[in-house]
Amino acid sequence: MRYAVSLFVPLSLCLAACSQQTQEDAARTIDLAEDDAAANLEVAGEVIEEGAIEAAGEVSEGAARLQEELERGDTEEPGPAPVTGEEPPRD
Repeated sequence: MRYAVSLFVPLSLCLAACSQQTQEDAARTIDLAEDDAAANLEVAGEVIEEGAIEAAGEVSEGAARLQEELERGDTEEPGPAPVTGEEPPRD
């Protein structure tokens, strides 16, 4: 029994030390995971921003093309309204 107690005390201290090391390792792992998540969010934000810039450019180009098409096709003078037959107001 005495022999078992004398082994138990050093073994308990060893387990406590391992437990502390395990806690420190877990804390470090969490810190690294937080850093990775922050870096990934930053990269994702940059990709989204680049995509938004590209999409805005495409919309702008499309709007310019539409404006050109509308202006090119707008060669007629407005005539009377088909339902009432009245002339539209002139500016």
